[in-house]
Amino acid sequence: MSVDHWFDFVCPYCHIAQDRNRILRDSGIEVIEHGLRIHPEIPAGGTPAGPRIGPSYDLLTQQAEEARLPLNWSDRMPYTGTALAAFEWLNSTDRQVAERFATSVFTAYFAEQLDIESLDLLSTLAEAAGGDPAGLGAALADGTAYGALVLSEEHAAKYEVMTTPTWVVTGQVVSGLRPQRWFRDLTRVLQG
Repeated sequence: MSVDHWFDFVCPYCHIAQDRNRILRDSGIEVIEHGLRIHPEIPAGGTPAGPRIGPSYDLLTQQAEEARLPLNWSDRMPYTGTALAAFEWLNSTDRQVAERFATSVFTAYFAEQLDIESLDLLSTLAEAAGGDPAGLGAALADGTAYGALVLSEEHAAKYEVMTTPTWVVTGQVVSGLRPQRWFRDLTRVLQG
């Protein structure tokens, strides 16, 4: 049994969705990850982020605490095309390496407030995840990695996926973060 999941590194709901994917994986369900730029209008160098206050941010804080994921708001929303392209290239070579890389990119941005546009940082995170930093650098330089991201986004369009996080479960599109219990119930249904 497998589930497709689309995410973006700038999306705080996707950061928390790592916990939901863990629930699925711990139940023996394969989660196939895909990158999707939810803010393609953000230029290289990023854009300033406004204050994160209000009920939706209170909910995000509470959900992050329940998932034991740090959530520290940056004052800037980064361009994520390069990080997502790096993920897709790593995903095409080794899914487990790509999963570890994705976790480290989320941590870099949402916990440590690091610049996830930095090629040096992405290379370091890829190597720490068990990937080939030289191969990744070459794939980013020659456009191969960006081509992999375009394919992921075209795949999303086939399912009419336009937001993150989104899962495709037995052909059904499930958009938006759901509670942990929803995912535990889903695993029982999928396992029949």
